[in-house]
Amino acid sequence: MTRAAEPVHDYVTANGLRLHYVDFGAPRPGATKLVFLHGMFATWESFRRVQEHFAADYHVLALDQRGHGQSEWPSTPAGYDTESYVADFEGWVDALGLDRFALLGQSMGAHNAMLYTWKHPERVICAVINDIPPALDVPRDPEGPTKQLPGGQHRVFPTPEAWIERRRVANPTTPEWAHQLDAQQLLVQTEGGWIPNWDPKAPDGWTPMDLWPLMPGMKRPMLFIRGGRSEIVGAQKLQDMVMATPPARSVTLERAGHATYHDMEQEWIAAASNFIAAHLHQ
Repeated sequence: MTRAAEPVHDYVTANGLRLHYVDFGAPRPGATKLVFLHGMFATWESFRRVQEHFAADYHVLALDQRGHGQSEWPSTPAGYDTESYVADFEGWVDALGLDRFALLGQSMGAHNAMLYTWKHPERVICAVINDIPPALDVPRDPEGPTKQLPGGQHRVFPTPEAWIERRRVANPTTPEWAHQLDAQQLLVQTEGGWIPNWDPKAPDGWTPMDLWPLMPGMKRPMLFIRGGRSEIVGAQKLQDMVMATPPARSVTLERAGHATYHDMEQEWIAAASNFIAAHLHQ
């Protein structure tokens, strides 16, 4: 895996929140911009190895979305709806003066990327949508976040290894290097141990918009990537997504779970690279 130079860290205020982002810089004048949006329970660094690969040929930027990483948290759980996430992204894009770029998203970030692409086809060259449908039709357990985060606070893990052990159980298809990398990138030290650096209100407050009615109106090419062992997007749902979205194609990485870019890293990079390269001049 290519090791790129350390990105530059910076902040902008957009949609009322201070948002953190990183910029790997352009490898050459006029290099195409690639923008990454991470998923829930993550930060910009979740895509770190993939970003380093692409940074050799593209101008890579990545945003910490609200409530995650070094970006500010909204004051209430109600601030975690799709429209608010996308309004943040719109403000960030405008603040940086980004014109046209390829957009890559994971899970929640991919859901946000779908809405942004529908709203701003003039700016999105193409979009890679990783393992998320246009709407989540699985009933949510109203006590789920409460059971996972008693009192609305993160569980404190005595060591990073204790956190990794829990992740191994929940993500059996993910390689060990990715668990170790996530621990380095996502954990911060607190009194008594370690906690992840995202707002514990975020999963409880996430209210994803139903984007199915928008899919026939998508004007930019989309690649839907599905993990064959993921429970988020089934084979029939993937087919429905492609049929509903005229400029879309899809690929299933059969041995991958939800984090396909970790579980089958080289295959993910090949699929995304070929797709982006095919649409650079459209």
